[in-house]
Amino acid sequence: MMTPTETKPTLLRTVADRRQREKLLAQLIYETDATGKPVYYRGYREVLNGTKIPEEIMGASGLQSFLVDLIVNFLHLHPHARQYKYLYNEFGVQIARKKWRSCDIAIYHRERLKGFVYTNKYVGVPPDYVIEIDTKADLSKYKNQQAYFIEKTQQLHEFGVKKVIWIFTENLQVIWVSNAGESITIHPSWDVDLIVTEGMAFNLARLIEAEEEKS
Repeated sequence: MMTPTETKPTLLRTVADRRQREKLLAQLIYETDATGKPVYYRGYREVLNGTKIPEEIMGASGLQSFLVDLIVNFLHLHPHARQYKYLYNEFGVQIARKKWRSCDIAIYHRERLKGFVYTNKYVGVPPDYVIEIDTKADLSKYKNQQAYFIEKTQQLHEFGVKKVIWIFTENLQVIWVSNAGESITIHPSWDVDLIVTEGMAFNLARLIEAEEEKS
């Protein structure tokens, strides 16, 4: 006959495993969707089953990091740079309670952050402009990939973001540009002049060419 003392260790292990799984799941949240539900990093299931570690799915690719570096350097060297504050590295914006989004590059007019105190929490002030490069999100719960990008774009606009620029690197070199209250414009090439705001524009293809000439 099995005694209670023989089953107790198994019960304890089950509780511990459940808590460990919940802790790991919390670590694997990339952002939340428009309803406040978690959007996990792409590949999170492989982490949960032990075939990958979190760092394998949470890090940016070489190309994504290269493009972020190019754009951020352009922004910092721009003649109007002193008017703006640039926040990047998966910068989190707190849209509402339990609703937040991750941004690759967020651009603020400095006046809007005057006196703002930076803490370890997400920022509740909407950026003026957001530049996104692909996504690390798991999109399996969406009907199609476009649904995720449209949802996030609309939510950022509702939050107060004036312009959202998406740069896609997989399969095709495509750029989406969306101004608040307007439809999304799709450019089937990186060789296009992208206006961030008046007096500030860049051409991604030309930035890449200029960087390659340095090598």
